[in-house]
Amino acid sequence: MNKKNIVILEDNEDLRSSLAIEFEDRGYEVIAIECMSKIPKINVDYAIVDLRLKNDNGINCVELIHEYSPKCRIVMLTGYPSLATAVKAIKKGAINYLTKPVNINQLEQALFNEELTENLTQEKKQQEFTPLTPSLARHEREYIEYILEECGGNITNAAKKLGLHRQSLQRKLKKYPPRN
Repeated sequence: MNKKNIVILEDNEDLRSSLAIEFEDRGYEVIAIECMSKIPKINVDYAIVDLRLKNDNGINCVELIHEYSPKCRIVMLTGYPSLATAVKAIKKGAINYLTKPVNINQLEQALFNEELTENLTQEKKQQEFTPLTPSLARHEREYIEYILEECGGNITNAAKKLGLHRQSLQRKLKKYPPRN
């Protein structure tokens, strides 16, 4: 029986190595890398990709992995979640988008379940669905992330578009993202 292989693309060495050990212990062949240039040009079954890498964008990595492995199931990880990046990641081919910190069980569930809600009946879905009204802080943060991405990550240009002083924008970005 062939082992399933998984690519872990994460620039944080500690997280990358701990995930690699966890997946190896569960019987996977692991390819742990820190940048897009090291993506293997082979067919892989699964991938876990960090959204923000030092010199790369994880969303671009999703596209590259799918070039070599069209059936690869990819989960996007991020410490800076936003609706805009979640939509982009899913459109480019990620099957799920998770916010750090995550544990191995959450990652496996995200990789292997066709849809996390697949087993719920329609009635149960309706009972469990309670729409959350995002806070003003959440809307502000998502808009800032959207503008920043439009400006290619350039803080000065994003601040001009937002009508903010550059240092004010930097302070807002250093704050933790709002929970709701």
